[in-house]
Amino acid sequence: MIALLMFCGFAAQAQTIKQLKQDMYGIASDATEGRFTGSPGYLKAAQYVAGQLKAAGIKTTFQAVPFIWDNYDGSTIVINGKTYLHKGGNFIVLQHSASLTSDWIVLKEMPDSAETANLLSRKVAGVILMPNAQQSNDWETTVIRQYRFGYMHYAADFVPSNAQLSIIMVSPALAGKLNKDPKTLVNIKFKQDSVNGYNVIASLPGTDKKLNNQAIIAGAHLDHIGRLGNHIYNGANDDGSGCVALLAAAKTIAHHPTKRPLLFVFYCGEELGLLGSRYFMDHPPIPVKNMLMNINLEQVGSKHRSFHGLWALGDPQFQKNFFTSAKMFAGADLKFSVTDSVRDELSNTDSYSFMKKKVPSILLGSGGFDEHHTQQDKINLIDFPHLQKATQLLYNFLRSDFQIIN
Repeated sequence: MIALLMFCGFAAQAQTIKQLKQDMYGIASDATEGRFTGSPGYLKAAQYVAGQLKAAGIKTTFQAVPFIWDNYDGSTIVINGKTYLHKGGNFIVLQHSASLTSDWIVLKEMPDSAETANLLSRKVAGVILMPNAQQSNDWETTVIRQYRFGYMHYAADFVPSNAQLSIIMVSPALAGKLNKDPKTLVNIKFKQDSVNGYNVIASLPGTDKKLNNQAIIAGAHLDHIGRLGNHIYNGANDDGSGCVALLAAAKTIAHHPTKRPLLFVFYCGEELGLLGSRYFMDHPPIPVKNMLMNINLEQVGSKHRSFHGLWALGDPQFQKNFFTSAKMFAGADLKFSVTDSVRDELSNTDSYSFMKKKVPSILLGSGGFDEHHTQQDKINLIDFPHLQKATQLLYNFLRSDFQIIN
């Protein structure tokens, strides 16, 4: 009875709403600036997570993930004698050529191959592209897609571009000024930087030596889409909520280890195309054959979540363990979808990196939410009592007696 009371006390202590909020602020406040992979804000969040894990006595390492970043800092456009910096979304570089020999020309559409050849024969330095209606209506998303994701390259896949013509796209605000300027000047400054993202990996040994080759991987992505000018995309639900739940479960289990070894992984590069989890599986800290299963947490905390409870998407062999671990939820608040019926959805999550290597997997989430990839995905929209229950479910699930079917 005393041991049981001590166990409950440890579990409650590590999963209090106060602690969940503290961890959420450590990960998704303005101080971490949206946690774009490779940024100082991301590293600050990663160091917070690592500090919490180490304080709980959990062995924690940083796995460097190499990227190449197209750096256009210092580039400018001059319209009517006024200089506008590249930084902050005044314009984005769609492609860059080292051959800048003459004037820039304004176009409404991307030039095709014939028009490009004509412009090159005229020794045009580059093209200033006007945004279309859709791009103008959601300019920040346009910038994020290019400035964030178009400029960052996975080092293992990187092939230097061979563009013959430089092309930039100006913001809607600047597009209106171009018509009044007879000669617009563009100055592109370009270099390529080597940048590291980091997966944070925490490991807990199991208590049963006979199960040492049956590790469970539990992960969530720590990165988000960063900041644009003065606008910070905090990503409190995507995926601060998954990271907070993962961190809480790890700290609790540190006091009461499971029979099997556990790896808790906080991935970078998910927003760049699952690159952090892909690197993890290409450079695994343990043999892939020793990965019994993978658990991925994604968007489990928003007040505006599309599914009220917790939704599991994964291999059918985990269905019984999921429902058994979820006694804190009402039956109607639980849903299980087998992998084959939701494969397209799973292909956009870190689960997919494990599925490609034939590791049995399950994703835990609460559906979509309207503030996804907007500035409104902030901490004040997190439902902490719901996040606490999701954390308790994860804790129970990790302690399950799994019967894995290979």
